[in-house]
Amino acid sequence: MILQRQAKATLTPFYLDHGDMLRFTLSDGRPWEMSLLGTEATIIARTTFGGAARDTGVKNGDIAAYALTCDVRVNGREVHLRREVGTQASFYDPWLLDGVNLWFDAAACAFDSQGGFMGEKDWSLGFICQPPKMARFAVQEATRSICPEPLHPWYPNPEGRLDIRDCYNGEDCWMGPYSGGAAHCGLDVNMPAGMVLTAPISFDQHYLFASTAAGYANNRWRGIRRWPDGSEWWLQCHHQVEMLVPTGTPLTAGTPYATGAGMAVGSHEHSHFMFRVLEQGGDYLLDPWILFREMFRQR
Repeated sequence: MILQRQAKATLTPFYLDHGDMLRFTLSDGRPWEMSLLGTEATIIARTTFGGAARDTGVKNGDIAAYALTCDVRVNGREVHLRREVGTQASFYDPWLLDGVNLWFDAAACAFDSQGGFMGEKDWSLGFICQPPKMARFAVQEATRSICPEPLHPWYPNPEGRLDIRDCYNGEDCWMGPYSGGAAHCGLDVNMPAGMVLTAPISFDQHYLFASTAAGYANNRWRGIRRWPDGSEWWLQCHHQVEMLVPTGTPLTAGTPYATGAGMAVGSHEHSHFMFRVLEQGGDYLLDPWILFREMFRQR
């Protein structure tokens, strides 16, 4: 299959099966092509707790970190991509290939249904890490940001970096091996309860889609932004304490909108971040690190 995409003001996510090709037309009309040749996933570190169950609601195991690799052909030359999940290297830079930034987000072969070793943590909420094809990627022209407006800090982070040790128990980065065997569908960042959260972009609407007031055990927030290029972004943050502004209305970038990290947080006070893109008939859950990296880079 050949997938046709045009460069635009927001980054472009996509799925490929082995043998599929992306034809990406740059803003100056130049073609950029990438074919997926193969994917692989391997366990690179195991925990020391002996595989004892830590959460009876999900698949347990002794995985501490794993690696995803893929071989692609970009404009006629073969390129090997490797990234880690569950280590500090989870917070990676995209590959710069012929003027295009490429994020290698996920490979289906890491998951049980494809003969791999990872289950899903948040499937009961409808949040699935495994891509519906063999791999999930995103691209953007290297001369552009991932979106056409500046990103404000989502929460105070004066160092401008993330530390894997601060992702819940040190495991809950995007797709990290929660409980040693279940892919975590989001990015956890440990922070004190009551931390003020700020809108990273302007939203057309925002609301709590699950709340304690409605009978849920958690307060989960979502902001939606529809961009002029047709892309729709959903940004989510869970474990909020209270809203600081009315919901169901637009929200301006930089506005403090809630306090976080204090509801149903388990063993560590933390906020859970998610990034979802809907466009061109596709639905893509992506690593929130892509957002945080751009916030830090712009600052």
